[in-house]
Amino acid sequence: MKTALRLLLAVAVLSFSAQQAQSQCETKDILISNYVAAATQTPGTCTATFDLSFSMKFNPGEKWINFHAWTAAQYPDYFQCSGINGSSTLGGSIGAPVASNLTNAFINVEIHNSVTPPVVQTTYEPDASVPLNSVQSITRTPIGDGFYQFVLHGVTATFPATCGTPFVMILDFWGSQSAHSQQAHCVNCHLVYPIGFLTATGLANCAQLHYNATITNQTTTALTGTYKVYADINGDGVFSSSADSLVTNTTNFTVAGSANTAISGSIPPAYINKDLLLITTITSGPATGGMNVFLIPSTQCAPLPVNLMTFTATRTSRTNVGLRWETASETNNSGFAILSNTNGYWKVIGFIPSQSANGNSGAPLTYTFTDDNSFGGVTQYRIRQVDLDGNARYSNVRSVRGWGQKGKTIVYPNPSSGDLSVVFDDSKGTRDVTLLDMSGKTVMQWKAVTGNTLQINNLGDGMYSLRIVVRETGDLQTEKIVVNKSRQ
Repeated sequence: MKTALRLLLAVAVLSFSAQQAQSQCETKDILISNYVAAATQTPGTCTATFDLSFSMKFNPGEKWINFHAWTAAQYPDYFQCSGINGSSTLGGSIGAPVASNLTNAFINVEIHNSVTPPVVQTTYEPDASVPLNSVQSITRTPIGDGFYQFVLHGVTATFPATCGTPFVMILDFWGSQSAHSQQAHCVNCHLVYPIGFLTATGLANCAQLHYNATITNQTTTALTGTYKVYADINGDGVFSSSADSLVTNTTNFTVAGSANTAISGSIPPAYINKDLLLITTITSGPATGGMNVFLIPSTQCAPLPVNLMTFTATRTSRTNVGLRWETASETNNSGFAILSNTNGYWKVIGFIPSQSANGNSGAPLTYTFTDDNSFGGVTQYRIRQVDLDGNARYSNVRSVRGWGQKGKTIVYPNPSSGDLSVVFDDSKGTRDVTLLDMSGKTVMQWKAVTGNTLQINNLGDGMYSLRIVVRETGDLQTEKIVVNKSRQ
């Protein structure tokens, strides 16, 4: 169920230009990301926590910010919207929606924005009988051009669709200048989110300054669209057109039902080591106008600002994985975001502040983190070290198996579409690894591999043998690999 939810809810985002109801406001880049499924699901629904983010131009009059969301079939069009991704056609004063207007809304969030820091409400100001979604925390950060980026961490919602079933979500955004949010003064409505229509995976190769990705259609109907690629400049994993930089401009794509299409491009040298954000816009079918954003992680070509001596991930029980890392020294270090990946999608699962005074230390420091992880397959982990000025870099990847998996080399996915991961049976030791085609010809070779993970990308169709020799013991292992680019 957890796997299906993550495939369903890859990372959905909507970028729109705000329209004016009664007052001037500019809002853009609403994003939903970092889903984590609940351990228990009710049939016909999917309950999850996620992050909700958006950018808004500073306006001291906007005291309250509100979100409501429905499925497309249940959308009430309370604001009598001018069209998809539009504005209200109601003239004069617009009363705030109350409980009778919010029937079947599965996202209701209100932010008190006239205080610093902003506060997520636990009671809906216009009508206390409206239940609000729980939110763990909120941040508001200036990102340039007069915009502030808001990120609501750990929103919990129950989506009225069976896990694994694509659906269209419609969201209304509105702001209020009134004392208790009685009137809607800034309305953006009928905002389209194509939940679970597309997924994408890929890798940004910092050494070759080139990226490759695959867009997969999760529906049975052909989809057309466009995509752009941005560099994640501040390393926060959240798209912002004000903070992030364009790498590839608008490009058309078509992908058949239950199929995939490959894309690739060059990375400017200025964005070496930066993760990329692939932004797709659907231009056909019921989700027309809806956008998705997918993270394309970068390999690491420069050292971390901190001297990271060790980083380990170890399964300690059926439900827990222990992470541990040590730094020899730290400079200008804010802390460490911890990310995990089970199905090709990296998500932030925690943040550990630096133990050093003012972010600087010349002495060894040790950090630990426990992940509540009962996933039965392979989970990858990495650390994003964040400077005090917001810049970020990543550690190497570590992998752990599910509880009870046999201690042997794991190759996944296998068969694959050309990109796969190899997890060795032990993080200790040095290995020489050779990939051979069926004729015995060497295709790729890696010498003195340490750690327990190896990533292989861009293989052509066919069958391969992976030959692994442990230097310390001379032990030899051979794994068979099948590549079929038409799979999915």
